[in-house]
Amino acid sequence: MVYMCFMFSVTTPMGIILGMAIFSLTGYDDSNPNALIIEGLLGSISSGVLIYMALVDLIAVDFFHNKLMNSNPKLKKTSFLALTLGSAAMSILALWA
Repeated sequence: MVYMCFMFSVTTPMGIILGMAIFSLTGYDDSNPNALIIEGLLGSISSGVLIYMALVDLIAVDFFHNKLMNSNPKLKKTSFLALTLGSAAMSILALWA
């Protein structure tokens, strides 16, 4: 966990600096179709990484490696329902973002 925190704290500023350098060198034009395609691809890659991390590292541990969750089927069903409703609510909110 400490390693991930360190890597995040190092790579985030490096990515910002790299993005600022590319922006200033290329004269980024947000109305250019190629720029919009690149922006969409990078956004989809980053959201895919976030979804993977949430499902595999966070939710899977709570649902499949938790003794209380495995011993109580009602709690597990309620948790799945809450997860589904929360995901649906976030998807609806994304319409306005």
